[in-house]
Amino acid sequence: MDEIGQLMEVDGRFEFRHAGLGLVVRGDHPEWVLQAAAEVISSTAKIEAESEVEGLVALSEFEEAEAIEVDSARFALKQRFETIPQCIVSLGKVDYKWATPEGRDKLGTEFDGHLVRRIHDMSLTFDDTFLSNEDGVEMDD
Repeated sequence: MDEIGQLMEVDGRFEFRHAGLGLVVRGDHPEWVLQAAAEVISSTAKIEAESEVEGLVALSEFEEAEAIEVDSARFALKQRFETIPQCIVSLGKVDYKWATPEGRDKLGTEFDGHLVRRIHDMSLTFDDTFLSNEDGVEMDD
């Protein structure tokens, strides 16, 4: 496993470091720092990917790169930056699906206004016993 970045608390503030980019983001709250870092990392990665495509296009014009290399780079760029970001979020033993707000809007009923949705439906039982009363247990009215 390779460490990509590290979030630390330093002198009462939060700091995210990404050595590969030489990036340091500091702020008062971890969510601010991670949001800023994510935006900078995404923007930098997109610029790098677009530059790679442009470089391959120029090389192909001089017959130094194959058309398939250009097509492959364009496909990778589109796949990474056109696809709405989605992740698996684990909190304890429970896994959730997360998507950006745009994704949650497109999948409205799936997320039903929530930030995440549980992946495993615990109400799915063999004998439809989810939330059913147990025999012999008295219920107070």
